[in-house]
Amino acid sequence: MFRSRLYWNRHYTQKLADWPSWTERAVNPVMRGLGRENHDPDLVAAWKRGETGFPMVDAAMRALVETGYLNFRMRALVATFFVYVLGEWWRRGADFMYWHLVDADAAINYTQWQSQCNLTGVHPVRVYDPAKQAREHDSDGAFVREHVPELAPLPDEHLARPEKAPLAVQAEAGVRVGEDYPYPVVDYERRAAAARERFARLDDRAREALSDPRVRRRGSFSQRGGDRTEEDAGPEEDPNGGQTSLDEF
Repeated sequence: MFRSRLYWNRHYTQKLADWPSWTERAVNPVMRGLGRENHDPDLVAAWKRGETGFPMVDAAMRALVETGYLNFRMRALVATFFVYVLGEWWRRGADFMYWHLVDADAAINYTQWQSQCNLTGVHPVRVYDPAKQAREHDSDGAFVREHVPELAPLPDEHLARPEKAPLAVQAEAGVRVGEDYPYPVVDYERRAAAARERFARLDDRAREALSDPRVRRRGSFSQRGGDRTEEDAGPEEDPNGGQTSLDEF
């Protein structure tokens, strides 16, 4: 396993050396500038502060700022949330993460942001549901309670979506959503659906761009071309945060 991880590390380091613009521009020209004109500074500020109203995202962002570290699953969550759900330009988020990581590596950080957010035109659009991630990977609420202490008194079953907790439950816990903790800054379901539609509209053009060998050489693409498979996207990591592939956060 160590050799496999080392291979991916060196692989992306070489990719950055071959094309230094990994840190500045989308690999696939069709994806360049996507979201740049839709900049909402309030949404970006909420994401950076960990005040989006999505506890798992907020816990991860606060942990990033407080400790300088996130496991790969949480890096994927906050990156895809930033691009797909908030609709923001990937560079703003990637730069912020890079400057806060104690293990910051430009070759890994920027290539993984591009892969996770499908700026390559190869990887599938995976919009991670913050509530689902909380229920499956923080079922006892330990991570959320540690980094979002204002939600700590809530029962476990309401930590993933505190805004849905009955008012009586909020009152008993002494946690008032909208006062002690913000309501979600966006409608997740609507934004996720819109992101899938937006990228689907670009799909054919993005695949066509990959027919240019100069574009293909920039990315980490196999000889199979634009065929999208789970293997191309990278396998999931284990529930304890253990990394199983550098092809995915």
